[in-house]
Amino acid sequence: MTFRDVLRAAALSAVLLAVMAALGLAALRASVAGADHEAIRAALVQADPRVLGVPDTKRRQDGFDAGYFPECAGVAILIREDRWADPLVAAIRADTVLPDARNQICPQVQAELHGRDSGGWFTYARYWHGALMLHRAVLSEGSYADLQRAVGALVWLGLAALLLSAGWRVGMMPALVLTAFVALLSDARMGGELPIQATGFALLLFAASGFAVFGAGRSGAAALVAAAVSGAVLNFFDFLYTPAAFAMLNAWLWVAAGRRDAAPRRASGALCVFAASLAGYGAFWALKWAAAFALNPDGQQVFIFNVGEFTRWGPATGGTAPLEAIATVVAQTFDSGWKLAVGAGLAALTAALAILQRARVRHLALFLLPLLPAALAIELMAAHTIAHASFTFRIVPIALGVMAASLLRSLYTAPEARNAAISDAP
Repeated sequence: MTFRDVLRAAALSAVLLAVMAALGLAALRASVAGADHEAIRAALVQADPRVLGVPDTKRRQDGFDAGYFPECAGVAILIREDRWADPLVAAIRADTVLPDARNQICPQVQAELHGRDSGGWFTYARYWHGALMLHRAVLSEGSYADLQRAVGALVWLGLAALLLSAGWRVGMMPALVLTAFVALLSDARMGGELPIQATGFALLLFAASGFAVFGAGRSGAAALVAAAVSGAVLNFFDFLYTPAAFAMLNAWLWVAAGRRDAAPRRASGALCVFAASLAGYGAFWALKWAAAFALNPDGQQVFIFNVGEFTRWGPATGGTAPLEAIATVVAQTFDSGWKLAVGAGLAALTAALAILQRARVRHLALFLLPLLPAALAIELMAAHTIAHASFTFRIVPIALGVMAASLLRSLYTAPEARNAAISDAP
């Protein structure tokens, strides 16, 4: 990809992201305006307090660590929205409770649900909470259990979309191995237990699948625009979970989608796709902040964030050692014996498939290249990575899936032999 490709992609992406931001604003306004806020509150009151983080804001669920802080923050936003006359302001401000400690947020939400307002509110305008659109739609008509089932189905649809789209671009066997690692070693197995987090995870899978369909088969500016747009789509629904994992997946899909009988795609192109994916994510986030400031109705401070929350030296960790973030998410991934067994089994299956192919490995280093900037990203955001390891660990199953799929994808049949076989065919 040339410098001209980058400039063209940046110009076109800027226009597309501005249009997407306007559409996102309109969708959010319609979502808040059309919601039955009394029914939403009633559904949340009737929900089992345990599924809303009470009494345990963190607990073990289905073999994974479940943290309910994002869920309770989202629920607090939902039950505060009807206090604003303008639904657009309500959607963008995203008022939520501000606890004195992280483990107090869920009890404070319960108190608010039962009419005991703690008074500790602030605007969470650093997110637009696109995930809450599904919350509003389902809870206006059904129960919290209905929401969990709907989001659980969304996660598995996302996995199916990844399997089919990646299978189309890189072959069904590499895609199957990639999807197996993600499905079995990530908290996808929890389904919709944590609806806000699961929605973000599902959209990561859908965004990468969309790039596989519309961008992985292209080159130059077209591929970069598709990567940036997919990043913007993810940001609309994301709660800052694992954007580096998403960018890694996009970059891998692009480099692995190259034709086997053609020259391999360039490493620089893979890095450009990775950067474009994160650039689209970050640029759309900046548009959200701009809207939050522009539509601030009372002149009070609109809370975005302190960059120290996320860096290696952020207050969430008090400072971290090199590679500590990577070690943390790896340990989180393999925190029980069955996960080690599943990982070893999938690795052994991949190796056996590679041996049975009796083909020579080429381009493996190129396929594994997207793992490097992803590892760098989570190290640079070490405070966030470590503080939220219960969901940032998802990058590890995705990375392991990429490694295994790369081995299968790099099994190379020489073009001369393939062409000769075609010519000799009757």
